[in-house]
Amino acid sequence: MDYKLQLRLRSILHPIRSLKAMCFIRHIDRTDEWRRLIDTNPKKAIEMKWNRFYRKKFPWNNPRTLNEKVTWMEVMTDTKEWTKYTDKYEVRKHIEALGLKDILTECYGVWDRVEDIDFDKLPDKFVLKCTHDCGSTVIVRDKSTMDKAKVMEFLGKCVSKRYGYDSCEPHYTFIKPRLMAESLIEMDNSEQFSSETTVDHKIRCIDGKAQYDMVCYDRKLDSGSGGGKTVYDLYDIHTWTPMRQYLADPGVEYKDVPRPENLEKMIEIAEKIAEGFPQVRVDLYNVKGKIYFGEMTFFAFSGMNNHFTTKFQRMIGDRIKLPKGKEE
Repeated sequence: MDYKLQLRLRSILHPIRSLKAMCFIRHIDRTDEWRRLIDTNPKKAIEMKWNRFYRKKFPWNNPRTLNEKVTWMEVMTDTKEWTKYTDKYEVRKHIEALGLKDILTECYGVWDRVEDIDFDKLPDKFVLKCTHDCGSTVIVRDKSTMDKAKVMEFLGKCVSKRYGYDSCEPHYTFIKPRLMAESLIEMDNSEQFSSETTVDHKIRCIDGKAQYDMVCYDRKLDSGSGGGKTVYDLYDIHTWTPMRQYLADPGVEYKDVPRPENLEKMIEIAEKIAEGFPQVRVDLYNVKGKIYFGEMTFFAFSGMNNHFTTKFQRMIGDRIKLPKGKEE
């Protein structure tokens, strides 16, 4: 039985237990004890989170699925580079060092505090986001109509939060919280395909080789909202064939995403960025034949990606060769 179906059945059959588990996670991530545990014993923290979510022990001695293997690496390997390249500002230096400066968006500035942002010097359209977290992106399509107070309040809360503790992602906790502004990438919607936001190509690479493209579109983002529903689609990166049989998101209305004309170039860029890593997800945008860098993600969905079926999780997990662990 697919694990996502199992979780749903547990919620139906054991609603009180599921509610207690959810309340437990929401409570402990706000305590100093939980933060200290992540700092001093991340393995124990991961075990607690995993047990509460999946109702089983984490298989430290035999991780098999994609979720299990990326979680194992989060704790059992040196993740200093994860921290460095997950920082949305610092990773730009890495991309430039690879000779890929032309795929970077224009950066208008980086600040420690929301009060330091000089909105008058920003263009009419731009993107604001924190460098240390996920979900803080604010898209401004018209500065003249932007609710500045709302944006500042939202980003002020985000930048003051030490990300990584609530989601139990230790490598995030070492990133210095900052804010950055960059150019807005806009796609041309057509009758062939349209999206409320620019299509995001999330390319999973294993040992420097692209495996698949998790295509994301129709994000519901606006100034100060910080998030919304996203459609997650799945394509074979080499043949551009839909792989929706491996998606565990029932009721989603998928749209056929046209094959990027420069798909081979996009694969080449993703693999160059991923070179040297056992696994990493490279996020790219491909607009009007121009490829832009998004970010590098090592611990997608905090190791609990429920968009994929168990079969796909196992299939991708089998391709990942775990590096030598710190405790081996």
